[in-house]
Amino acid sequence: MDCKKLYEIVYALAARDGREAVLFGADGPAAREAFTRSLSCDDFPEVWFELPLQGKPWLDFHSLVAYKDVAGKQPSYAGHDGFYNDGLSWFASQEPGKVRQLALSYDTSTGDVESPAVQLLVNGRDPSVSLGYLDAVGRDDLCPAYQTFVQSIPKEWYPCYTGVFPRRSTASDDPWVRIECLVGDTKQQAYEKDVSLLRKDLASIGLVDLNAELIFGTHMLACSPFPLELQFNVGPDGVAQPTLSATVRFFPADWTNEERKEQIAKLMERLQEMGLVDDRWTLLEEVAYAERVKFGEESVSISCIPAFLKLRWREAQPPDAKAYLVAWAHS
Repeated sequence: MDCKKLYEIVYALAARDGREAVLFGADGPAAREAFTRSLSCDDFPEVWFELPLQGKPWLDFHSLVAYKDVAGKQPSYAGHDGFYNDGLSWFASQEPGKVRQLALSYDTSTGDVESPAVQLLVNGRDPSVSLGYLDAVGRDDLCPAYQTFVQSIPKEWYPCYTGVFPRRSTASDDPWVRIECLVGDTKQQAYEKDVSLLRKDLASIGLVDLNAELIFGTHMLACSPFPLELQFNVGPDGVAQPTLSATVRFFPADWTNEERKEQIAKLMERLQEMGLVDDRWTLLEEVAYAERVKFGEESVSISCIPAFLKLRWREAQPPDAKAYLVAWAHS
């Protein structure tokens, strides 16, 4: 399979009908370059396009590989060693089932295709997996922070993601590790019924400056029928720094079921009323596709969906909203 050619098709289908200028801006070439440098594997990796839903369009790019794609291989990140190769080699050496995916995440909107973040998605609650990952990428200094934080979160939360960002955080300059948690159906329903419980749980892990806008927006996502995830930057003391990202996930069936599409539209309309998104959210449904393309005698199915909506609050800055388009290919 010609993965580069397939990527061009994946991007072109998402960007057609004038959507490139409105959704992706001028960062398509940088994303293409990031793809050529991304995880080496025989099959087309899952790719994510990260884009804002307000203000000037920009595009960040993520390439994710599954365990099965690298098991038994010696993956390499072209042009780099140490941090990247060690992390990929560690991922390839793991037992099946413990790890789910590994991502390289590029700030292509700033032109950076040289120093992506490395992010681990796990299948279970065994903290030794994420600790081993941090050690493999040379961030064993963050292991105590990870342990302290996951021991402090509500027991229903599931820490599903651990990420390190070499370009944004160094051992000598305010080190932090990013941790994302699925809150779980039971806890999400509890937050829907009692917003004070949401405030209490966020405060318990270090978010003390909880303004009304942050609580209202996070509670609004908790009240939606879509799974809620919360993402934190955790400092060396194991306490969440003053940044919170609240995310809901959409699945392929959500974009083919009329009732679910209506629920997505109601959520986005409310966010637009709050001034967190503009009307470009109406283009998201158009981006969803499932196509089959031919490569000579071969044919490949490719799909793309808007999979995540994220609201982010950062200290002393107004909140922003982003969407993540996820695309993949299969025989």
